[in-house]
Amino acid sequence: MVSEEIDQQYVDLRAGLVAHLTGAGRLAVVKAPPGSGKTHTLIEVLSTLVGAGQRVAVAAQTNSQADDICLRFAADHPEVPASRFASKGSLPPANFPVSVQWLTATAELPTSPGVTVATTAKWSLTDVGSPFDLLAVDEAWQMSWADLMQCALLSERFLMIGDPGQIPPIVTIDVRRWETSPRAPHEAAPEVVLAEPSLAGEMFVGSLPACRRLPHESVEFVLPFYDFDFDAFVEPGARGIDLPDGHQLADLSDGRPLVLTVPTPDHGPPLEVDPAIAGTAAAVVEQLLTAGATVRVGAVGEAGRPISAADIGVASSHRVMNAAIAKVLAPLGGAIRVDTPERWQGLERPVMIVVHPLSGVTDPSAFDLETGRLCVMASRHQSALVILARDHIGSTLADFVPSAGQAPGRPDTVGRGHDAHIRFWSALGSQERIRPFI
Repeated sequence: MVSEEIDQQYVDLRAGLVAHLTGAGRLAVVKAPPGSGKTHTLIEVLSTLVGAGQRVAVAAQTNSQADDICLRFAADHPEVPASRFASKGSLPPANFPVSVQWLTATAELPTSPGVTVATTAKWSLTDVGSPFDLLAVDEAWQMSWADLMQCALLSERFLMIGDPGQIPPIVTIDVRRWETSPRAPHEAAPEVVLAEPSLAGEMFVGSLPACRRLPHESVEFVLPFYDFDFDAFVEPGARGIDLPDGHQLADLSDGRPLVLTVPTPDHGPPLEVDPAIAGTAAAVVEQLLTAGATVRVGAVGEAGRPISAADIGVASSHRVMNAAIAKVLAPLGGAIRVDTPERWQGLERPVMIVVHPLSGVTDPSAFDLETGRLCVMASRHQSALVILARDHIGSTLADFVPSAGQAPGRPDTVGRGHDAHIRFWSALGSQERIRPFI
C-alpha cells in the first residue's frame, strides 16, 4: 500500500473518532502497532475536540510520557490550552514548554475547554469535582482495569489508545483470587472493555493502519503478535545497515532481523548471567562501530551515515544480565542504552541488539514465554535488529509441552506464548536468518 493511501486511512480514522466522541458515543478503543504514531493521532483528535469546546483529561502511565505529550501539544498545536497536572512540590523539567501551565493543586484545574495531562496515579488520587468531557488514556494497554476504575469518575466518556503487543500491566500482588473474574482488576483495561458484550453497541473500535518505525522487511516478523492487520509505512529497501561485503553482519542491509547463536555447553547453559552472550553483545557492537558501517534511517535513495554508539540499544529480560552486558560495553561508549523490555516500551533506536528471552532457558516459565516481552524486543529498531541466543532454542521450543494451568475460562497464556515463540523462531529459520556467531 502506498504512503498516500495509508495517510488517508489515518485521516479517516481520526474523523471517525471525532464524530463518535462529539456525538452519542461514550467509548472508543484504538489498537496501534509499534511505532504507528499513536501519540500523534491522540493529539490530533484531542485538538479537534478542544476546538469543539470539550474539556479533556489525559492519563499517561509515567511522568516522562505525560511530559512528552505536553511537549507535543506545545510544538504541534500551540493554540490548544494545555496544562500539566503534577504532584505537589514538583517542578517542571528543564525543557518544559512555557506555554503549558504547570499545576499542582486541584483547585487550579481549568474549567474551560482545553487539555489537562497527568499520570494515571495522579488522577486516581484526585477528586476533580466537575467531571471532564472526556478521559483519554495514552498507552492504554499498560493501564490495568483497576487503575481505570480509580479514574472512572473523571468523565463519562473514554478514549483508549495503545499497543496491544506491549507487556501487560505490572501487578505486584497475588491476583489468583480474581483469575475467574470476567473483569479481572489486573488485566489490561482495553482487553476487559473489548470483552464486555454490553458495551459493543456504544463502542468505537479501530486500529492504526501502519507501522512507521520498523523497516518494511521487519514488519512481517511482528505481525503474528497482533490480532489485526497493518502495513509497513517504510518503503522496501529503505532501511538497514551497510557493511563491507563478506562481513558476518552484512545481511543486516536488507532490514530483516538476524539471529547470532552461541553453542550451548553439554552440561547446559549458564543460569541468570551468561558471560558468553554478554561478550558476544560487546563483539557485535565493536564490529558495528569499527567496520565502517553506515546506517540508513530515511527513505529509499537517502544516503546512510556512519553508525555511532548513540544509535545502538541493547535489551535483555533480566536486570542482572543487563548489568553484565553494560559492564563489557562500558569501554565502547556510555551512549549505548542497556535495559529491560519493560523499560524499552515506547522507545526506539536505529539498531537494537537483544538477548532472546529463551536464551539459557531450557524449561520455559510463563514469564519466559510472555508474548509482550518478545514483541517489544522485536519492534524497537528502525534499521536493524540483531538477536543473540544460545543455540538450543529451536530444540527447547520443540521439546516443551505447555501445561494448561490457567483458571477455568481464562486464556491459555503459556500455550499462546509457546505458539508465538515457535512461529517467530520458525519464520527466522525459514528465511535463513539464524547462524552461528563467528
